[in-house]
Amino acid sequence: MSERSFRSVSQFLDTLVNLLKWPTAAAALLLLPSCVVAVARLALTIAHEPTPMMWFAAGAGGYWLAWRLVLRRPLLGSFLPTLEHELTHALFALITFHPIIAIKATWRGGGVMRYVGEGNWLITIAPYFFPTLSVLLMLVIGLVPGTWHQTAATLLGVTVAYHVISTWRETHMGQPDLQKVGLPFAIGLLPSANLAALGAVLSFAHGGVGGMASFGGDIAQFTTRMIQWVAA
Repeated sequence: MSERSFRSVSQFLDTLVNLLKWPTAAAALLLLPSCVVAVARLALTIAHEPTPMMWFAAGAGGYWLAWRLVLRRPLLGSFLPTLEHELTHALFALITFHPIIAIKATWRGGGVMRYVGEGNWLITIAPYFFPTLSVLLMLVIGLVPGTWHQTAATLLGVTVAYHVISTWRETHMGQPDLQKVGLPFAIGLLPSANLAALGAVLSFAHGGVGGMASFGGDIAQFTTRMIQWVAA
């Protein structure tokens, strides 16, 4: 694909994504009750059958303990969380056909990611709901031999705990990315997006691809029931 064609595709995708901005927020608000119910049902399933989550829980708990005791100290800076944040911006820039110019992360001064083109709201807001490290690890887990599954599950727990803590710390009213997309939009999108993303990873950790499909089916089922109830 030539540079001109590449740019034409990115411009088309930017236009499409930006046109879908408020419909996406409206859909997220519609899906919020279903996401809450699906996550609650998943939690009950895990509580009744906790064994598959043992190594995942060990990884998540270990990271949380390490963060409480060591990693949250200001002296350690924020290079790795900042780098992961910028890499998530970069991932969604590439998905929407924007070549990356530069990625920079510092210990204390934040980070920046530059790309070719105008961009769209999805690039801007992606780090506040998308668990990049967890998703990459989930893609790898299918290739890991059975003898390594416990290690993989533990690492997945680590990445989820990292994502939850870092997202909680980064998501606030003064965040420039959220101000850029607009706080009303962020408030409409992020609760459902985070519940859906977290539920997808937890259901994968508990039941693999089948568990994740079941979680998505629950969201669809509860949404359908809610629409039928409103329409009745």
